[in-house]
Amino acid sequence: MSKALSQSKDSQWDLVVVGGGGAGLASAVSAAQKGLKVLLLERNAQVGGTTAMSVGSYTAAGSSLQKRKNIKDNPEWLVEDMWKFDEALLTGDSPTIRTLYAQQSARGLEWLISLGVAFSGPYPELPHRVNRMHNVIPNSKTYIVRLLEAAKKHGVSIVTNAQVGDLIITDGKACGVRYSNGGQELTAQSSGGVVLATGDFSGSKSLREKYLSDSAAKALPINQNALGIGHEIAVKHGASTLQMDRLFGPQLRFPTPSKGGFLNLLPTWKWLCKLEALIVNSVPTWVLKPVVKSLLVAWMSPTDAIFKSGGILVNQSGNRFGKESSPAAELAMQENCAGFIIIDETIAKKFNSAPNYISTAPGIAFAYFTDYKRGRPDLVTSAKTVKELAATIKTDVKNLEESIASSGLKAPFISLGPVYSMLTVTEGSLAINAKLQVLKDDGSVVKGLYAVGAVGQGGMLLKGHGHHIGWAMTSGMLAGEEVAQALKSQYSTATS
Repeated sequence: MSKALSQSKDSQWDLVVVGGGGAGLASAVSAAQKGLKVLLLERNAQVGGTTAMSVGSYTAAGSSLQKRKNIKDNPEWLVEDMWKFDEALLTGDSPTIRTLYAQQSARGLEWLISLGVAFSGPYPELPHRVNRMHNVIPNSKTYIVRLLEAAKKHGVSIVTNAQVGDLIITDGKACGVRYSNGGQELTAQSSGGVVLATGDFSGSKSLREKYLSDSAAKALPINQNALGIGHEIAVKHGASTLQMDRLFGPQLRFPTPSKGGFLNLLPTWKWLCKLEALIVNSVPTWVLKPVVKSLLVAWMSPTDAIFKSGGILVNQSGNRFGKESSPAAELAMQENCAGFIIIDETIAKKFNSAPNYISTAPGIAFAYFTDYKRGRPDLVTSAKTVKELAATIKTDVKNLEESIASSGLKAPFISLGPVYSMLTVTEGSLAINAKLQVLKDDGSVVKGLYAVGAVGQGGMLLKGHGHHIGWAMTSGMLAGEEVAQALKSQYSTATS
């Protein structure tokens, strides 16, 4: 959905949102529900961002789905359990923003449900003490479809292929943006300010090289369009950044199937999503395992435990380039960040039953070797000899012979791959306060400027499933409300 602007080079809005992923759409819809005239600018031809590429789980404490299953929960527990994911790394990262997310997470989920987004669950994920992982039905594109419907209903204007170049600052306040669209240089003025919802910077080569380790900088970004534009625009106007060198990864990822997997083929009709959610929430977990395994072999990362059991990692030329102690980081330094996992039948048999799995959806299902062989035959190659294996995966036979000779693998051999070293998201963001306002180094506010989602994590690090989506949607909803309240206060002051 895209509404074209008039040919005038100036336009007036209550709010301008930069970025059309989940966080940006949530901001725009939330503000429009409060009666604001909203313009959303998206630099790509379609909205969706990283949200549309995600698995789609949403972690929340105190949701209606939890209450239906008599699960007692509260925000304080969520804060404590998020911290337990990596106590050394997460301690003190941003307790104010983490608490904000925990306190508002359930309200954000219920808001999405009110828009027609359907969820199943909640499901367990350690170290969460209770089930909190809510899975969107049928896939992450549902977020975008429902938010677009709400945007249309409430009159949000969306312009795609809009390249935002800078903020408009008047009397020290962000009051609009300069952007290009269709060969025109345009401005959009905003009485309520600007919300940056531009995602992370994993797709920016220059920012990766500036802030991250060599291996992380070279890994392939899952979203190549996550260019850190909001980071750079805000910094030009004095904004402070936090945790720019932090990320969880890189990680090994198999390529997605050409058709995207079974769940991505399902339509996102509202009535069908609700029916699917009703069914999923009513049947025993074991009934869902075939469907969940389709998701696992399409999207999830292979476990590093394969290497601890004797598997090796070779590059596209067949060379074993490391000792697999940090396989994703090592692979990132190889050509194309690509390679193959080589195992034998003994390892394949080991990873064909509990407790040894190749990938998992915590608490729901595990994907074993047979699941990959059946569900992703494009990734599994078996051969009686090294020469046969090298010919099939198109790598150098001599190099592969030397690599396998350095291991304890025995014929026949099996290749899993190709496999890539990839970045899911970077964690560095703009500093924000509990009102989602962007902050300067001295703690003062960049007036009129807000940040949500990955660009607005405020130094909060998000490890585990469902936290990035949860924050994107929750922060977006909150920012729309904050702008509406600020404008209401301005109007009241002006007329008093």
